[in-house]
Amino acid sequence: MTSPLLPPSTPSSTSTSSFSSISTPSTTSFRFATPSSTSSSHSAQVTTEDRINSLKEEVERLRAQLGDKDPHKIVQKHIELLHTYNEIKDGTQALIGKYALMTNSTIKDVHEELELPLTD
Repeated sequence: MTSPLLPPSTPSSTSTSSFSSISTPSTTSFRFATPSSTSSSHSAQVTTEDRINSLKEEVERLRAQLGDKDPHKIVQKHIELLHTYNEIKDGTQALIGKYALMTNSTIKDVHEELELPLTD
């Protein structure tokens, strides 16, 4: 009995399949690699080692780009800048709201008048 995954070792001459014109050599066989195969585990190990080495190189490149700066201080500075931005934006929105009340228009109309985006 032949396995459904493996082709017959010799081509069938009585085949009525539409693929009968395709000839396969009698030496053709499909073999699946087992997980314990030493060649595949070796190539996987080399690939893993290459990946580790490339990641280490990327870490070193990013550290060099960062320089002697303290990452914590950089994050703190960004947080301070975001707070400042948000305070300015909140104040601007309050002024736009008051201007809209004074001119009996909507905030949307003021945004369009000043060519400001309606979303963040």
